[in-house]
Amino acid sequence: MKWVTVETCSLSEGEVLKNMLQSYGIPARLSYESSGRVLGLVGEGLGPTQVQVPADRQQEAHELLEAPPAEE
Repeated sequence: MKWVTVETCSLSEGEVLKNMLQSYGIPARLSYESSGRVLGLVGEGLGPTQVQVPADRQQEAHELLEAPPAEE
């Protein structure tokens, strides 16, 4: 399966976006520099995080990420 990047952001924002996409049934994963986690660091600033989805779901993911937030 080919994965494509649909957003580049901080690790914490990436986690939120990944979970949102998965809640809509779109497989998603994060790609980031792993050295911080290996060394036990949990802070931001270790480099960009890429939110990735399967290539065949890219358009659907972009539409969800670009949609205005739902009002409560």
